Amino acid sequence: MAQSLSLLYTGHIHGDLWLLPRLHTFLRRLMQPTDAYLLLDTGGACSEQVWHCRATGGRSCLVALDGLGYHAANVEGALDANRREQLEAQVTLGLVDAAQAWQPPGSEILVALEPRQTAHRLQICLRPAERTRLDGKALWLGEVQAGQVGAARLELGATPRLTRAQVHDMPRNTPPNPGIAGLVEFIESEARRVTSDRSGKGSIRSA
Repeated sequence: MAQSLSLLYTGHIHGDLWLLPRLHTFLRRLMQPTDAYLLLDTGGACSEQVWHCRATGGRSCLVALDGLGYHAANVEGALDANRREQLEAQVTLGLVDAAQAWQPPGSEILVALEPRQTAHRLQICLRPAERTRLDGKALWLGEVQAGQVGAARLELGATPRLTRAQVHDMPRNTPPNPGIAGLVEFIESEARRVTSDRSGKGSIRSA
């Protein structure tokens, strides 16, 4: 297991799919090629106020985050049991809520909504906190807004140590990634198909 870990995380995207092509470009700029990374979302990916979120039962933005390479997302209150089951069959994204956590394969790290009684080397909590802090072996992530990326770096010795925590604002002139723009177009077209399906039982297919 790597002795250091870097995290990048977002939150409160609220269904803004067209933010994501630019966000993808910005995330790649922030990543150092020598680091081990986890890419996380702390919740609020979709919004009932946005048409494609309503059409897909909250899955549209989560499918997009999966396409961006996110490892896990806080989905507390965002998916009913049926929608969650459908989404789990379509994505590799870890869907974290009060009942279910996610563990990176082969690691001693647990990504959960809040700390649990566990022997894991590190727990990462996806319920946003006022600030990023390490409480024993539990890492809380400070809240960020759409267009921001939170970053944290830890040393994973016998006791984890938080060595850096900051929030980056995405520059307005960040160019969109064409591949992610194509994914967004696909997701919107699938959401329109679901909307036009009289039975209301259509599902987003992965690209």
